[in-house]
Amino acid sequence: MADVFKTVRDGWMKRLLLVAAATFITPFHVGGCDEETIRGVARGGSVVILDSGGVYEVEPDDTSDTALWNAGDGVLLCGDEEMINKDNGDKAHVTPAR
Repeated sequence: MADVFKTVRDGWMKRLLLVAAATFITPFHVGGCDEETIRGVARGGSVVILDSGGVYEVEPDDTSDTALWNAGDGVLLCGDEEMINKDNGDKAHVTPAR
C-alpha cells in the first residue's frame, strides 16, 4: 500500500515541477503584456510613470492600490489598458497620458 501512495505522490510532484518550470521560463511579454519598471507614482496614485517614458492615468477605482506602488516596482503593461504590479499582483486599469 505504501508503494501506491509513493507513486501518487511522485506523480503530483512531477506535475507541480512542470507547472513551476513553465511559469518561470515563460517570458512576461507573452499574451500581449510587456515588462516595465515604475519610475514614479504621482497625484495620489492617479498617474504612473514608467522608466520607458510612458505616462499612464489610472482609473479612479484603482488609485487606492496604485498609491501604494513604488519606484522600482516591476509591472506588466497589458495592451495600454491594464497594469499589473508583479510584486503584489494588484491590477489597475490605465490609459496612456502621452
